[in-house]
Amino acid sequence: MIYTVSDFVCVQHDWDRGLLRHRWNGVERFAGLSLFQSVHESLLELAQQYRATNWLIELSAAPLAVEDQLWLEETFIPTLAQTDVRRIAVVADDPYNLMVLEGLLPVGHALQRMLQFFADPVPALEWLTGSDAVAAVLQHEWETDVEPGLLAS
Repeated sequence: MIYTVSDFVCVQHDWDRGLLRHRWNGVERFAGLSLFQSVHESLLELAQQYRATNWLIELSAAPLAVEDQLWLEETFIPTLAQTDVRRIAVVADDPYNLMVLEGLLPVGHALQRMLQFFADPVPALEWLTGSDAVAAVLQHEWETDVEPGLLAS
């Protein structure tokens, strides 16, 4: 596993399992450039390069801007549908973000068969990996290696 922690995003991946996980840190826009979009473009490139088949997206952050919602609909979802990603687990504790994502589902109908919403990352990892034990290991690594780095910032 390699973890990347920045002001913008925390990333965990396990390419042996085809897993990509990220949590957006809700950083605001900078100089008119949508960091949300640029970070997620980079994540899509990772998913394509390493042929990720499972993706855990944690949106525990600030509400999605209208521009980002449009970008998700017009760019991200169609591009994601062309990758090897077959299962997407979304953990969102913000009711507004949940409503936005659910509203985008008719647009991304190809994603409906592979998209599940969760309130907690552990059941999401269990669904993605098909294993309670693997999910526990991944979550432990996340909590040990990623979250303390955030607290130190």
